[in-house]
Amino acid sequence: MSAQLLKDRVAKAWGDRATEDWLQALVEECERTSQRAAAKRLGVSDTVVTRVLGNSYAGDTEGIAEKVRGALLSVTVMCPVLEEIGRDRCIAEQGKKLSFGNALSARVYRACRGGCPHSRLGDGK
Repeated sequence: MSAQLLKDRVAKAWGDRATEDWLQALVEECERTSQRAAAKRLGVSDTVVTRVLGNSYAGDTEGIAEKVRGALLSVTVMCPVLEEIGRDRCIAEQGKKLSFGNALSARVYRACRGGCPHSRLGDGK
């Protein structure tokens, strides 16, 4: 898909929201590389990127926005365990399962579910 076609598609699908920082960064990454490469960089499937660009993604769009901000816009947060990390890594850590074999992973797991201000999970999830 040509760069202008992609921009037009996103503008039509998202309307006024097409100018949001994260969406523009995703479009630029797709233009610079490809949708497949952008998806890989974000740790999501090609289909997720396609659906997000077309504003037809049924999942957690704000979570994708946070991944984009971390991976492509260098937004960082202060993790209570890992210190300064990219927002994309923060989101990825929240999605991991509890690992009893790794003390650091267990501490991160508990912090994500125990009141970290950057967590999107809430207590106990």
